[in-house]
Parts: sequence; C-alpha cells; structure tokens
Amino acid sequence: MNKRIGILDVIESKDFLILDTETTGLNDRAEIVSIAVIRSDGTTLLNSLVKPVRPIPPDATRIHGITNEMVASAPPFPTENIFGLLRGRNVIVYNAQYDKSMLYRSAAAVERYDVDWTYLADWFCAMEAFSEIYGEWNDYHGNYKWQKLSTACTYYKIPVVGAHGALADCQMTLKVCEAMLKASQKTPTESEFALIGCSECGATGQPLTGGLCPQCFAHAD
Repeated sequence: MNKRIGILDVIESKDFLILDTETTGLNDRAEIVSIAVIRSDGTTLLNSLVKPVRPIPPDATRIHGITNEMVASAPPFPTENIFGLLRGRNVIVYNAQYDKSMLYRSAAAVERYDVDWTYLADWFCAMEAFSEIYGEWNDYHGNYKWQKLSTACTYYKIPVVGAHGALADCQMTLKVCEAMLKASQKTPTESEFALIGCSECGATGQPLTGGLCPQCFAHAD
C-alpha cells in the first residue's frame, strides 16, 4: 500500500496513537530515556522518564537535556505498560523505523525478548509521508530525503516548542499529521493549477481529470 495514502486514511479516521522517544544515542546499545504516547485527540496516555541500564552520554544530554541524575529514580523500561497501550492499535511516529528499533533495544536491555514490536501494532511513519510531500529527492538513495520534525513544523507554520522532548514531539507530530490531511483535502486554486502539469503531456494551467489535461483525457483509452 502507498504509505502516504495509508497514513492519511488513518489520520482521517482519528483512530490512532502517536509515540515518541528520547534516547541515549544512535548506536546498537542505545536505550530509551523518555517515552510519550498520546491519542489522536491530544490526550496524554504516557509521559515518563525511563532509567536506562547504561549511563546517558553527555552528547545525548546536550540534545534532549535529560541527565543521569534526572533518571536516577525513574522506572526501568515499562514493557508491560507500553505493550498494553500499543497492542492492536494504529501508531504514528515521526521516524517509525528508529523508534521501533529503540523499543526492541530497550526491552532487550531489561531482558525482555518476548514482545515483537513490529507486529504488536500497525505502524505509520509521519516522517516518510512528509518527506514525500516536501519533495527533496535523493538520487544516491533513490528516495525522498528525510526531513526533521522541525522542518515539517516550519513548512506548515506550526510553532516549534519543546523540541526533543518526547511529549512535545508527540504533540507537534499530531499537528503535522492534521496539517498533512488538511492539505490533501484542499482544492487547488486557479493560480495553483498553473503549477500542476498534465501527467501525459506536461501542459500546465488547465483543470486535470485523473492527472490528465482535457485534450489527453479525451484521447485516453
């Protein structure tokens, strides 16, 4: 399925959760130090610091501001709680591949290998969807260049508040999702039609039917 179409359908249904994490880094031994989950209406279901097995490196603290002292009395990775929240749900994440990998790594750090996070829920990546909309193609990788959450917020004129905080990032991701859906439902103005080319002949400035200008549509099989 086209993931962008898929995620827009999920956003329109209003039947989804948004998840975000902050971590100790990007390597294979990285762990979650903060996790948040909200509903599609913005209600917070989970917002917790997490005590990792290994210390938080200074480089990670400089990004999200979470110190070893702050997590000293925090609970370990709450596998059961997260399992109960996500099971069978649609879950939207800004960079779903990364956060899923962190769920696996953090569960493994506390010796919990019994949850297959990939199949626990239906995952949708808001970053991949927005990157396609943003349209910066990467020839080397053969796909659209991934864009930061702050870039998506700026694109849709959403204030960037509390970036690199799990709950704040969930809330901004929700607003980006709502903006993507609204933009997909917008009818182009006459001036915007001038920028849209016929998929067959490339002619601009004309109303399109199925992506075709009136002349090409008339001769379509």
